[in-house]
Amino acid sequence: MLLTKLSTVDNTSTQLLPKFIQDLKHLHVLFQQATGELIVTDEHESEPNWNIYFYLGRLVYATGGKHRVRRLARAIRQHSQNVNIQDLLDHANPMTEAWELKVIGQAIQDQQLTTEQSRAIIQSSIHEVFYSLSDQKQPKSSWKPLDALPFKPVVALSATQTLDDILAAHQKWQNAGLSHVQNMIQGFSFDLAPYISNPDQLKVMLDAEAISSKTYSSLKKILNGKNTLWDLSIIMHCSMIAVMRSLLPFVVDGIVTFQEIPDWTSPNWKLPVKQTTTPRRGLIACIDDSPQVEIEMRRILEPLGFEVLGITEPLQSVSTLLQRKPDLIFLDLIMPNTNGYELCTFLRKTTTFQEIPIVILTGRDGVIDRVRAKMAGSSDFLSKPPDPAKVLQILRKFLQISEIS
Repeated sequence: MLLTKLSTVDNTSTQLLPKFIQDLKHLHVLFQQATGELIVTDEHESEPNWNIYFYLGRLVYATGGKHRVRRLARAIRQHSQNVNIQDLLDHANPMTEAWELKVIGQAIQDQQLTTEQSRAIIQSSIHEVFYSLSDQKQPKSSWKPLDALPFKPVVALSATQTLDDILAAHQKWQNAGLSHVQNMIQGFSFDLAPYISNPDQLKVMLDAEAISSKTYSSLKKILNGKNTLWDLSIIMHCSMIAVMRSLLPFVVDGIVTFQEIPDWTSPNWKLPVKQTTTPRRGLIACIDDSPQVEIEMRRILEPLGFEVLGITEPLQSVSTLLQRKPDLIFLDLIMPNTNGYELCTFLRKTTTFQEIPIVILTGRDGVIDRVRAKMAGSSDFLSKPPDPAKVLQILRKFLQISEIS
């Protein structure tokens, strides 16, 4: 059935509301007793769709986005800590619509979850979806009427009450003085994972007794770049406001940085292989102790058909490079236990790497640095953060691929 685009809300009293909440309020007026699905995409349609289901005008489920498995696991962990989440996922079929509800239904049948716990899990998932969507700048919402839902509803919530709860949560965030966080952190969302990007400075704080050994150990344990802010709220048993307040001093000092991470999957899932028409052009290594640099390189290179080999442990890089034999190497200048000059000199003395282009990556772009890099055997010099246009220039120069655009 064709989707009908929702029209823009004209009521001036709603113009200050997030776009998604405007659409929901408009939908509630138009389809008060309707059964159907609201499909929401981000402004650039670059992320998976969000799917919100209504039954006779009541809100019954919401899912989608890029972390739907993590969201389900968080909700289960929050309301039933004794459930083996991995076991539930192993028996799921992620290719079916609203598959999470089938997982929950099976858990009820197997007496792993009570009906009350299941309702709490679903309600937590809905609230998280709504909060995430309310942070989207210009989401696109389309309504798909349905004769029947693909599942039996477990909850039936008031959409307006849920929206009021989300707006109240936003207001608490603003009242806590955390609104400026979005401006401090590029692409900020609660789906980002914080990690310790400057461990030496954190150790200095410990030695100076600016933080306790207990705090130091806790930070090292949970800020591993594998837990999103949503995850940390559950792990730390506190609100998102408390999580951000505890992290903010370390963010300001440049000790903690954020990165995007993938969703969870189960090894038992048989997912379709994503077909690509982009030709495989070659392997490019990125040796840098900062995961953020690898992420930026992947964003630039993978759409062009290059495989990116990320290496964050410089002392292990030589064996990895010998095994994979990349076509080009981006090499960070300053890393723990070694530096780009020393590693470049060592690689050039190895027969395998005498002809492979080695481009030094650094935040320092002075004449002396360039001369020293050339003496160490580097092929070129690239400033950080990597600029896409300059990266493309290097690819054209050393890989003789003129059709890159």
